Amino acid sequence: MKQTVLFICTANAARSQMAEGYLRAKYGKRFDVFSAGTKQARVSSRAIAVMQEIGIDISHHRSKVLDEFKGKPIDIAVTLCDNAHAVCPVVPSAKKTIHKGFFDPHLTPGTDEEILAGYRRVRDEIVAWIDEYFGGIKKMNEKESQDIREMVRKGYATVAEGGCGCCGPSSCCTGADTAEQISGKIGYSSEEMDAVPDGANLGLGCGNPLAHSAIHEGDTVLDLGSGAGFDCFLASRKVGNTGRVIGVDMTPEMLARARQNANKAGITNVEFRLGEIESLPVADCAVDLIISNCVINLSPDKARVFSEAFRVLKPGGTLMISDIVLERDLPVAVLSSVAAYVGCLAGAVRKGVYLDLIRGAGFSEVAVLEESTYPIELMVNDPTAQAVLANLSIPKEELYQIGDSVRSVKVRAVKTK
Repeated sequence: MKQTVLFICTANAARSQMAEGYLRAKYGKRFDVFSAGTKQARVSSRAIAVMQEIGIDISHHRSKVLDEFKGKPIDIAVTLCDNAHAVCPVVPSAKKTIHKGFFDPHLTPGTDEEILAGYRRVRDEIVAWIDEYFGGIKKMNEKESQDIREMVRKGYATVAEGGCGCCGPSSCCTGADTAEQISGKIGYSSEEMDAVPDGANLGLGCGNPLAHSAIHEGDTVLDLGSGAGFDCFLASRKVGNTGRVIGVDMTPEMLARARQNANKAGITNVEFRLGEIESLPVADCAVDLIISNCVINLSPDKARVFSEAFRVLKPGGTLMISDIVLERDLPVAVLSSVAAYVGCLAGAVRKGVYLDLIRGAGFSEVAVLEESTYPIELMVNDPTAQAVLANLSIPKEELYQIGDSVRSVKVRAVKTK
């Protein structure tokens, strides 16, 4: 059931109109969105212009007054005046009221172009706040993103060199399941596990993205975050000698291990490339199928990942992902921890947000093919998650409560021809 959101500012001419337009366009499948003010005024032509710049048309909006919403159920009322708590009108019947002040762009001094720049600044601030509050997408600066990538890179380098794991326990850890036991729990058959070179299966996934993938002989398959090559080697058996598989990973130690695995098994239709999934070392429209297994949740810029995936897929190509998503928000202590990314905790976003990001990249036919609670014992056993718990002083019992909100999903999407 959708929640009803009402944005409020004095004249309902600019800030609340931009907020209404953006939330409806970006998250309209989850929210019914309205805006109002204490008085009617013409919707600002500058607000219309700057929203059009980001592909959102609010020219059909009309200014509304709060009286129109008397007696109507409102789940969330958001006041947007710059001194919102003191100045903006309130809706006593709203179940929840948020005071979030933004500068009135109409008061920007200067030339027409300078005033328009003021509207753009306020628009961008509103967009960033809506993405964070309603979408669960906290925008990071470049340093924060690099910190995340470096933490993940170091964690996976440890796994590649034989240490304990990330995003799934490795067999070196006391009390942890073996890689084979984990892979069995998340959907791989014993035949699949026996078919890959020794050392390729590290038990790092959260599902089997190949289970629903229609791979044809001669296809080109791309694996985002290919690790030691487990899924790449399984795909290589299906594409045959006329096809090929490309694995992309940002960890040199993982690439070295994957290449060693390919060499010792004599597998020649797989290549492994060093790169980040936010900037793929792959040509436009080059692959038939993209797979990924519990990797995109680790990226600090998931929208960019899906845009890159769309770029490199051929028209008619398919995206098939196993990943971790959330049913509800994680505790603040976990969300704010860089280390928690490596334990597959803080990087996850809500399921609706995840699917919206895929659609936003241009994909169609976006569907969840399978969904299940992520086996909590995998997180309890996971040595990286154990370190996160120790650092954040989160009891193991609370991890079980967190686990109730963590879901493993298999998502399929298509790049329309």
